[in-house]
Amino acid sequence: MALFQLSSGQLMAQKKGELTEDEQVRLTTLFINAEKEHVLGNVEEATRLFQECLTLDPDNDAAYFNIGKIFLELDMMPDAATYFEKAVNLDESNKWYWLSWAQALIAQEKFEDAAKIYSKMTKRYPNDVQLEMDYASTLLQAGDAKKALKEFDKIELKTGPTHDIARRKYQYYINAGKYDDAANEIEKLLDIYPGDNQLYGMLAELYKAQGKIDKAIMVYEKAHKAEPTNPYIQLSLAEFYDRAGRRDTSYAFLKKAYNNPNLDIDTKVSVLLKMFKEAEQYPKVRQQAIELCELVINTHPGEAKSYSVYGDYLNLNGQQAEAIVQYRKAVSIDPSRFAIWNQILFLDSEFSDYQGLIDDSEKAIEYFPAQPAIYLFNGIAHNQLKQHKQAVISLKRGAELVIGNNFLSAQMLASLGEAYHELGIESSSDSAYEASLSYDPNNAYVLNNYSYFLSLREERLEIAKEMSSKSLEIEPSNASYLDTYGWILFKLKDYAQAADKLKNALENGGKNSAEVHEHYGDALFKIGEKDKALEHWKQAKELGGENPALIDKINSKTLVD
Repeated sequence: MALFQLSSGQLMAQKKGELTEDEQVRLTTLFINAEKEHVLGNVEEATRLFQECLTLDPDNDAAYFNIGKIFLELDMMPDAATYFEKAVNLDESNKWYWLSWAQALIAQEKFEDAAKIYSKMTKRYPNDVQLEMDYASTLLQAGDAKKALKEFDKIELKTGPTHDIARRKYQYYINAGKYDDAANEIEKLLDIYPGDNQLYGMLAELYKAQGKIDKAIMVYEKAHKAEPTNPYIQLSLAEFYDRAGRRDTSYAFLKKAYNNPNLDIDTKVSVLLKMFKEAEQYPKVRQQAIELCELVINTHPGEAKSYSVYGDYLNLNGQQAEAIVQYRKAVSIDPSRFAIWNQILFLDSEFSDYQGLIDDSEKAIEYFPAQPAIYLFNGIAHNQLKQHKQAVISLKRGAELVIGNNFLSAQMLASLGEAYHELGIESSSDSAYEASLSYDPNNAYVLNNYSYFLSLREERLEIAKEMSSKSLEIEPSNASYLDTYGWILFKLKDYAQAADKLKNALENGGKNSAEVHEHYGDALFKIGEKDKALEHWKQAKELGGENPALIDKINSKTLVD
């Protein structure tokens, strides 16, 4: 508002002799109302009122200037430039008119015209360093680098080297591919500001872009000497020594940075995550990463990230028991991280720690009640512990929560089918398995289980045979699937084919299965190889077979249908 008030005063002084007193009052009222509408955001009304001012006083520079400002705000740069130029022509002494005109021209990328304006202004205001800076920068944009650099040099004679000038010249030299000149600009500033780490970084990055890694290292070594406890310099040295192939030196600086509490945890974790792919391939890198994780815990013991990333590396290193301890520490600090809970549940499952899986999944459900995968883990654990009623409750709830994930739906329903089977609710078991296969018709595991359960009940054996055959098309060497198919053939009284498939099951990893030996013994008995049948029944018993019928077969040396 101060600028508008000044303009109004100038207007009144200028036209005293040319306007009547009534006209002067009307002009002042129009101008003030126009300013008010502009401030309120009513630009159309403000423009109309300023135009009325011009109708009353066609040579009113302030009205032209304010209309130009409105066009500038509306991004109507050609119109803005036109009105600013008229304001300048009416009052060449107003610095703001000139500056606004130049601004409108630059917005249209008319850099040469803008540079001419700045040239005139620097002559009018010879002590305004900012004007000279803007003039030199506009010359650069206009493509007159030679003249621009001379202007920057003239400014430096007045001010000495400054960050602003050096950065502008540096950027020009970079864009022009004049890397040595760019380096010289930064080195000049470093002579004046030897503790400016940002300058060291710019110079090192410049050398890196040129492939001059040794020079980049020298730059950061100087920075490190000036500030030996700065973790970001330590981290940069680690990076550049690694690029130079000096891995031990790189790791030494990396350890310094990680042992430094002033390096934020997000940076530390970010570097560790970048190392993960290499750590998967190289044990030495993996061990170094584990050491760094331990340093992160020492320096950031209250951060969940410290323990979760440590858990990731321990897991990668085959130390799953230690990994789950770290994951549990992470969720004790921040239980809102689903990915960590997921890792815990996977490890519980991997360890076959089904009570642990129940306990951990129930805790996870408290924080993520709408995550269906947690209910799947919980249901599987209850099934494994023969707690099938609880499994049904969890799995039904989980199935209701699945949206748009056929794979998860199929798994949930397959586990539900197993639970219902164990509870003897066969119609619900069949429905669950069939629903599972509708989501994933090529799931060999589900095809095998469903067909096996049908064979145990001796129901729909031809359908069971078809499903079992399909599972073997997917995994032809799976001993369990071969056993199922052989057993279905046995139930269909195709004893010779059954014996053949069950023999294949033994040859493909089923030698340690009591069930496969018992089934094979039954098939052998049916094809007349009674002595061999007895041998396999005995092997089944030695492997832990506790089926009462198995004991009867061994004692009686016969198979009773």
